[in-house]
Amino acid sequence: MPRFAPFGYSRHFVTFTVPFTGYLTVVAANVCLSKSVPFACELERVEIVTNVVGTGAGATRAINVRKGSATGTVAGTITATLADQGVLGVVTAGTVTVAANANKFGAGDTLTVEFPNTGTAFTAGGFDLILTFRDKNQSPV
Repeated sequence: MPRFAPFGYSRHFVTFTVPFTGYLTVVAANVCLSKSVPFACELERVEIVTNVVGTGAGATRAINVRKGSATGTVAGTITATLADQGVLGVVTAGTVTVAANANKFGAGDTLTVEFPNTGTAFTAGGFDLILTFRDKNQSPV
């Protein structure tokens, strides 16, 4: 069984491209449902980066990152707003929930990214959702 090594932390970036069609116009949807996490890690940061300029009167969509299934614990959240989606490349930061270790994943936990049934639909737009995970390096012995 691997053990933690004295070499500090590694960070891994997981990126989901969220296109307009199928996500920003629907009431609720899963971008990723119950994906297995094969190692112990912590969700450290949740961000979105605009890749298609957003349009739509009062458009705003929440995104939840959950530990577990679609009803699992919310580990992080971010809201895409029309104001933030008006220029390509804009980075918007979300919030990570550290209470009760909600952001800590164990080997065998699952990850779900969802659009809950809230907000106002965009009429155009798209972004990349970037999740930053931190884990301790492990030694093979």
